[in-house]
Amino acid sequence: MKFFSAFIRTIVGLVFGVMSALALSPALAAMTSTEEGGSAPLVMLAIIVIGAAFGLFAPSIRRAFGRGFLFTGVCLLALPLSTALLSGRAASETVNSVAVSDQAMTAVGAGLGAVALTGAAAFIGLILGGIFVITGLVLVLGGRREVVVIDRTPGLVRR
Repeated sequence: MKFFSAFIRTIVGLVFGVMSALALSPALAAMTSTEEGGSAPLVMLAIIVIGAAFGLFAPSIRRAFGRGFLFTGVCLLALPLSTALLSGRAASETVNSVAVSDQAMTAVGAGLGAVALTGAAAFIGLILGGIFVITGLVLVLGGRREVVVIDRTPGLVRR
């Protein structure tokens, strides 16, 4: 039974690791050079393995879900920065690929596109990231609490 529980926790961690890697994929794409081949697949695999490790070493399935939600939430909160990196690199390559006479208008258009893309990613990333972080905190920190109720009614005083 422990093996089955560990297997389920690992699968949960893998799913959240894949979602985290997808949230960070724009930054990985921006940091990878097209000539070298890059190390983006290795970094994505490392992110997925970290998510699986979070799930595997969790004491319960509930905590595995909580750690997964926290991990993915933090990656989603970084989505605007990740998108800003990618749109900045795309704008730079676009401006460098046109003729010198058209570079000013290309820079303006690329800048507007970068702002629009980063704004949309900020809207999605901050909302979903906040939801995921709050859900993760509830799952990780929540649990059974012992509550002792003492009934002190005024008519039942012992003498």
